[in-house]
Formats: sequence, structure tokens, C-alpha cells
Amino acid sequence: MIAGQRFEWKQGDIFCVPSWAWHEHHNLDPAEDACLFSFNDFPVMRSLGFHREEAYADNGGHQPTT
Repeated sequence: MIAGQRFEWKQGDIFCVPSWAWHEHHNLDPAEDACLFSFNDFPVMRSLGFHREEAYADNGGHQPTT
């Protein structure tokens, strides 16, 4: 889920989530492992005083789907 829109990804996919967008990841297949490798620029953002992190509080922490 990125900004309320569902995207399906599979092994080998590459995607970028905008820094301003709410996002969450779910494995829909309990029989398969899901591995998500992520990286960010937090050290740079912290050094510049731009880092901000906030948990989604509504709906039990899950975004409504648009």
C-alpha cells in the first residue's frame, strides 16, 4: 500500500516509495516468505534536519484502500 493505493510486487521487482507517502507492506501468501530489501537516506536527512517519521494511527495502523 502506497498512499492508499495497492501495488503488488514479486521477486525481482524494484520500486520507489515517495518520502511523503504513507506506506505499508503485507505478504498475502502465508505459504511463501517475502523479503523486502530497503534503503534510505536517513543519515543525510538527519544531518540536514529534514528527517521526520510518523506512524499511521488510524484504522489500526492500516491505510484505507482507494
